[in-house]
Amino acid sequence: MKRASLVREKRYKGLVNELTHHTQKVTFSSTKATELLMMFCRYLVNYTSISSVKDITEDCAEYYFDYLMRNHKRLGVNLTDIKRSMQLVGNVLDVEVDHYLNDFSLSNVTLWINQDIEK
Repeated sequence: MKRASLVREKRYKGLVNELTHHTQKVTFSSTKATELLMMFCRYLVNYTSISSVKDITEDCAEYYFDYLMRNHKRLGVNLTDIKRSMQLVGNVLDVEVDHYLNDFSLSNVTLWINQDIEK
């Protein structure tokens, strides 16, 4: 295995361990929460230089949710997973994510149409 892969894997495991300690407050299954956190950590490792939870900013979370919306088909996530991920990341990191998807009263059709308009 190449050194870069080992470094990324070490960063990934460190981030997952740091974040999983904060998942006790979630309102949905802990298995789903762990899965969503692991996806967030994969994003952090592959697309940012962040190596610690304290380095994660609100902007980073915003970029992550935009990434999810653009790549939801490839990643195999649905709108409910994206909303849960937003809720989870916001609670775990104590950041306020200002994204139109945070409105849980909107229908799925409205949300996908809004996403198409923003492109």
